[in-house]
Amino acid sequence: MDTSVKKTFKNTRFLKSKQTTIQASFLIKLSTLISEGFALKEALQFLATIMPKEAHWISAILTGLERGNRFDEMLKQLDFSERITAQIYLSLVHGRFAEALRTGGKYLEEKSKQEKQLLKLLQYPVLLLGFMTGVVLVIRTILLPNLMQLGIGSSKEQSLAAFLSITFVQYFPYLVGAVFLGGSILMAFFYYRLGKQTAIKKAMTLTAIPFFGKLIRLHYTHYFSYEWSQLFKSGLQLNEMISLMQTSSTTTLMQEVAEKIEQSLMEGKNFKESMNELPFFNEELGLIVLHGEATSQLGSELALYSKDCKQRFTGAIEKSFSYIQPIIFIVIALIILCVYLALLLPMYSLFEEGMF
Repeated sequence: MDTSVKKTFKNTRFLKSKQTTIQASFLIKLSTLISEGFALKEALQFLATIMPKEAHWISAILTGLERGNRFDEMLKQLDFSERITAQIYLSLVHGRFAEALRTGGKYLEEKSKQEKQLLKLLQYPVLLLGFMTGVVLVIRTILLPNLMQLGIGSSKEQSLAAFLSITFVQYFPYLVGAVFLGGSILMAFFYYRLGKQTAIKKAMTLTAIPFFGKLIRLHYTHYFSYEWSQLFKSGLQLNEMISLMQTSSTTTLMQEVAEKIEQSLMEGKNFKESMNELPFFNEELGLIVLHGEATSQLGSELALYSKDCKQRFTGAIEKSFSYIQPIIFIVIALIILCVYLALLLPMYSLFEEGMF
């Protein structure tokens, strides 16, 4: 690829907020055209016409194809995810190219929808949380010092609830700072350790996270069972599939999984037993493999199981979204309660003491 094409790719990095939506639309439209009988280059030329804002990088793809590069390689240069490019590369082998494009597009479309749904759920409660944080800071810096001059916070007979509430308001900035700093350090350390691990070890670490691990395990199981189903349906034997998965055009995790399966097979284990050594897959995947081998319908059974995993994953995501707003509102309610107690209970005790 020459300097001019590299420059084109460099200048066509998608804006993060629009990247997923644009990529999904591109893949779905391209899939429709391929299904209608268009050749790949013809379909890309047509898309460059109906998608004028993306015409420059579509033209760059065409340039790359004319110079002998594969389509998945061009997409990788344009920041398409490793999962999508690997899926398209495998489709060039098993022959379901249009289906792989559509599946990849639908995956990105659903991902974009979930991101927008999450943003919509968080928008109002986060604004409200920010507003309440501002209220607490105003009370701490302006109102509470004046009230404490009247005896609030120094009364020996104040209730425990009043004492805790006043303490919470007084140390609120330090509490927020400590939570933010502690969380940032933990996240940085977690990502640092994760970056040092192999793809398989990384997958095992992620699936060990409480609650989220179940979702990630469903994600991995769906992805691999779908890809394996397509390869088995195309007539590939297990050893051919393993060799294909080990190529550099697939994902790093897929390469390591293929190496692990190959090692297990060389030790005399069957496909199901090799699955049991990969704990980031659902346990039933091994049973599906065993049953599919017995009935000679492994490709079809893996495809059905992949759909089931996808439905369960989507359902779990939507269910988790339903918990987000209530949790944030509970936090906001606790802040409001602390502010209420910090102001009213000590003042009430002063009234009882006859100081007003």
